Amino acid sequence: MNDKWNDIISNPSDHIDEQMLMDYLEGKLSPEEKHRVELMMAESGFIDDAVDGLSGMKDKQKIATILHELNGQLHSKTAKNRKKYNLLIPDQQTLTIATLVTILLLVVIGFVIYKMMQS
Repeated sequence: MNDKWNDIISNPSDHIDEQMLMDYLEGKLSPEEKHRVELMMAESGFIDDAVDGLSGMKDKQKIATILHELNGQLHSKTAKNRKKYNLLIPDQQTLTIATLVTILLLVVIGFVIYKMMQS
């Protein structure tokens, strides 16, 4: 899984990155780019909430530091959850072996039942 998908303000369906959001907050975007961000805000409550929260901060210089810390915390928590999730899902080789053993067991049981019916 791509780590960027876990970033707080990086949502793969929204197509907005951290730098564009920071430029929007600082008023550095062209009118077309600003309009694009505002359309994304209207379509996505996630982006709208992020912009509202970040624009309410008084010290704009600390935003990048705070985002970096939050993304680091998010990455560490999702990494722990990913490890737990991966333990629950068997890999392809395990599934293949389990399927073959099940088929072999069914064949043996079928053969035993067939022989019992013959006698």
